[in-house]
Amino acid sequence: MPLAYRIEDAAAAIGISRSTLFEYIKDGRIPSRKIGASTVIRHRDLEAFLDAAPFSAATKDAQRSMR
Repeated sequence: MPLAYRIEDAAAAIGISRSTLFEYIKDGRIPSRKIGASTVIRHRDLEAFLDAAPFSAATKDAQRSMR
């Protein structure tokens, strides 16, 4: 598993477009770093972003039905 991803790879890893990823970076939702001319995003920052995202309606419904 890589420590960090370039923009294209980070976007693909979480299933969003490059432009959406750049919006999230600009908004501060996903931190990025500059290594020379490259912008990179750490693997753990992508995981943290996904962990903080809300559950889908289908997942919430499934969780309610299990109770």
